This record gives sequence, C-alpha cells and structure tokens, in this order.
Amino acid sequence: MKNIIVSTENTCDLTPEILNARNIPVVSMHYFLNDKEFDCTQPFDASEFYGAMRDGAMTRTSMINEYDAEKYLRSLMEQGKDVVHVSFASACSGTVNNFLRVAEKLNKEYSNKVYVVDSMAESGGQGLLVVLTDNFAETGKSAKEVYDYAMEMRNHVCHYFCVDSIKYLARGGRVSKVAGFIGSLINIKPVLYTDPEGKLTALNKEITRKRSLNRLVDYMQKKYDKASDLVYITYADCLGDAQFVAAQIEEKFGVTPVLMPLGPVIGSHSGPGTVALFFTSQDRVNR
Repeated sequence: MKNIIVSTENTCDLTPEILNARNIPVVSMHYFLNDKEFDCTQPFDASEFYGAMRDGAMTRTSMINEYDAEKYLRSLMEQGKDVVHVSFASACSGTVNNFLRVAEKLNKEYSNKVYVVDSMAESGGQGLLVVLTDNFAETGKSAKEVYDYAMEMRNHVCHYFCVDSIKYLARGGRVSKVAGFIGSLINIKPVLYTDPEGKLTALNKEITRKRSLNRLVDYMQKKYDKASDLVYITYADCLGDAQFVAAQIEEKFGVTPVLMPLGPVIGSHSGPGTVALFFTSQDRVNR
C-alpha cells in the first residue's frame, strides 16, 4: 500500500483517468494562446488549440514560480505524508529549481518530508517515470527509497519524437533558428530525442512523414529492454499517425502502447503533428 504522495506537473501529459485512478495530484504550468492565459485545470480542446497554431497563433508557456510551488507543496505536506514530486526537466524549465528551493524550506518546518526529482524528461517520458515511481511506492517503500528509485529510473526512460515542422521548436528557442529556417524551406520531417540530460537533440531529417514515424519504431527496436511493458505515445492532433506507430509496436513487441493527447504546455513548443514515443531501456544514450 502506498503510504506517501507521488506528485507531478501537467507537463507529464498523463490522462485524467490515469491520474485519478492512482490519486496522483498535479500542479499546472500555464500556457498562452495569442496572449490569453490558460491553466490546465480548464478544458483543453486539442483540435482547436493545434488548429490555431496551424493558422499562425502565437503560443508560449510560463514556469511554476516559487510562490505557487510553495502553496502547492504545503497543501500536500499538510496531509501528514511524505511527498515525492517528479518535476519537468531542468534542461527545459526552471520549475524544478523552484520546487527544490521550496522543498528545502518546507523540510525545516515539517516533520514529514518532501523530495523533488528532476525527471530530466518531458511529456510521456515524465509521465512514464511518474507511473513507474508510483508503482514502486505501492510496494510500501519509504519516501527516500522511492526518491532514490526515481532518480535511478530517470536514466532508463527513452524519449523519441518526430515533428511535422521544426519551426515551432525554433520559435521557442528549443533548436537553432537556422535549423528552423532550413526545416521550413525544404519541408523535412525531423526526428529528435531527449538526451540523458533532458536536452532536445536532432537525430534524423526524413523526407516523408511516414519515414519519420517508422524511424521511431526503429529506435525502439534498438533500445527497448522489455523491463516494463508500459509504452506511451503522445500526439498533437494527429491520432491516425499515433495509431500507425502503436500498431507497429504491438506487432513487433507484443505490447499495447497507451496513447495520450499531447498537452498544450509541451505542444506549444513542438507544434501540431508531433508524435512522441516513450519506453524503458538500459540507458538513454543514443548509439
């Protein structure tokens, strides 16, 4: 039985059904669509959001500040249990550093403790780490043991993804402006991965969408260790493409991936047409 609280942020892209079934609390980063601010407690219409991006709408996101991080963690600490909070990759946001500073403060005030994990992950990679951590917590381990497990497992969650256009990553500063220009000019279909430090790294420039989707499965064939049958796919208003990848994975590996819509925080940077694949491996180094 789980005697601690495993917590995370909405950047994990886990569905409400998964989060509610596991009683995993979530705190929301905010996003902006044409300067109108939203948080992810509000209904999210993926078709509308990504349709607006295709039509040229500007998007951006804001990290969770220390004030909000403290308010959130206090609400959990006051339940009297230890907390393990699995946070968005520090390579992409300052959110985890705010949580770390707040945790140091709260651990001096409360007898129960909070541990903050830099997941070094995004989207379903963060979500997969959260679920694996929650599974481990269900065995009755202490918060420190669960924290140590999460810190180790973050090195074994692989992230591979393809985008329909690199211009959104370039616009948000996730890749160079030159790469964004070239990508738009020749209409390449980039394949990227999240490296062991949580940084987005380009791998291939495919010339067709189908080839970029197939490449995701190729990388899984090279890396998948079968240590867990949990495989996640997130997608940005392109369900058919996600199903295409899932069907190949089911045929080749005998596992059925969980498909989840890509939320607006990550999607603001990767753009419509993103398909991302997450699974466990012996390591996250791409060879």
